[in-house]
Amino acid sequence: MKTSTSNMQVNVAALIIAVSFLLTNPTALFGQEFVAYSAAGSDAAAIQAVVDAFRNAVGSPNNGNAPGPFSGGRREINWDGGGATAAATTFPIPMTNFNTATVARGAVFTTSGTGFEISGVPTPEFGDLNPSYPISFITFSSPRLFTPLGSNITDVHFFRPGTDIPATTNGFGAVFTDVDLAATTSIEYFNNAGESLGKVFVPPANNGLSFVGVVFNGERVALARITSGNTAPGPSESGSVDVVVMDDFVYGEPLVGPPTNAEDCKQDGWSEFEFPRAFKNQGDCVKFVTTGK
Repeated sequence: MKTSTSNMQVNVAALIIAVSFLLTNPTALFGQEFVAYSAAGSDAAAIQAVVDAFRNAVGSPNNGNAPGPFSGGRREINWDGGGATAAATTFPIPMTNFNTATVARGAVFTTSGTGFEISGVPTPEFGDLNPSYPISFITFSSPRLFTPLGSNITDVHFFRPGTDIPATTNGFGAVFTDVDLAATTSIEYFNNAGESLGKVFVPPANNGLSFVGVVFNGERVALARITSGNTAPGPSESGSVDVVVMDDFVYGEPLVGPPTNAEDCKQDGWSEFEFPRAFKNQGDCVKFVTTGK
């Protein structure tokens, strides 16, 4: 972790969220360069420009389901497979559907709850969990939404797409629906040593949509921890109960690396790394661990 004076790049639209990010974990951010994106509004059009700016920042093109590896670009998950006729579907832990053929996007999900659900018929927008939810939840990309079950925590783990090799990304962002309370819904970013890189809070948009994403320059994200609202889905909302679910996830192409110790370089481990570069041999890998070059 760098310890030099902070060098932050913050676009105008993201100024407030960048300040919030800094205040939640100032020590972790010293010496890092990052760009934070934030938006909230009544519908998809209100946040579209910021989401598109984030997409361009983490990388183009969208690599879709191609297993790769690629040197850049991004991956997206919009949960909309099957379209408007797809039934509400539950998934066990870990949820590996988005890192297996034929949908290899390098993301695996875990939660402290009982599993996950993607919304669908006969009661879209999670009407099966509570009949009031379709009144509150709208979509960014129609027709389906995503939530953990039995918890409000979702951990997003990154892998080389289509493999079980852990990877890292340059940034991650998500769309949220019906964030009512400030300083509650958040994304926290961790590197591959398990160190927190900081936490961003998602701006409220009652019965609307919100977006937060952070792109790092120098640091790499191995885990993004999402806290959606302050209550697991199920109860009706009130002034103190804020149930939040999610729509699109956007993140930079997961790449393997960097190595964190010399052990990572042994037994041909050096040959697996793609970031910050491919290594010539074990010695080249160990040199990077020792010198950072």
